[in-house]
Amino acid sequence: MRENATLIILAGGESKRMGRPKHVLPKPRGGTIIEHLIARLSPMFTETLVVGRNLTPPSHNVRVVKDLCHAHSPLVGIYSGILAAKTELSFVIACDMPFVRSPLVEHILSRSCNVDVCVPIVNGYYEPLCAAYRRTAIPAIAATIARSVFKVTAAYEDLQLRTIPEEDIRLFDEDLVSFTNLNVPQQLDLLAQL
Repeated sequence: MRENATLIILAGGESKRMGRPKHVLPKPRGGTIIEHLIARLSPMFTETLVVGRNLTPPSHNVRVVKDLCHAHSPLVGIYSGILAAKTELSFVIACDMPFVRSPLVEHILSRSCNVDVCVPIVNGYYEPLCAAYRRTAIPAIAATIARSVFKVTAAYEDLQLRTIPEEDIRLFDEDLVSFTNLNVPQQLDLLAQL
């Protein structure tokens, strides 16, 4: 049995390309994409946090956490979330990634022992917004933010990482749909698949 973990959904992005906040994008069959993520993933976790600014709690079982500094960066959201989490281990997902596969999330969590971060690699790049983070990552992330460096993977230089190669990811998500980001209005048709 794996250890308890917190689900952290990042909803603090500016959504400039989408033109409206992504976390409240409506699904064709009702509800929003953040409600979809919560319904799909929350049962796997001890608690669920939604991190961002000026957010209304999407449900009574969710705790809203405010970004701790004003820089618009997922790194700030990750930092704010893992600081607020009640568990040692957290799984971070961006709110615009509604197609994430539960078995993949379980696999990432199962591989997160004895490291600060367990992160998938897809097409040769880290996927830091679909990854597991431990509280032990807090000092390195805080130091990165203090240097006004806001790229998530910049903090990785001072952290113990475990990467999950693409061939392993495909065992749980053959077509890598978990890593589909909804960034522009032309992608909204994809929501019909939810």
